[in-house]
Amino acid sequence: MWMVTSTLTDKGQTTVPQEIREAMGASPRQRLVWEARKDGSAVVRPMPSVMELAGSLKSAVPFTSIREETEAATDVWITESLKPNRR
Repeated sequence: MWMVTSTLTDKGQTTVPQEIREAMGASPRQRLVWEARKDGSAVVRPMPSVMELAGSLKSAVPFTSIREETEAATDVWITESLKPNRR
């Protein structure tokens, strides 16, 4: 573990030093999660992207395949678009 410093601007902004960004695995424009501790310290973590969270939630709905989902959506679209306008 090593320590590096950064400066807090008048607007409350700081630059995360390169060594820290690399150690966190943070990338440009990635959101950071800040946790303030009672002792006055803070923990900063990169917020995972949506793609990293994919599959983390369980569902009772079975997933078929992208192709089957696309075909089903296309079938519904065709069926709905052939119905006469009901105004």
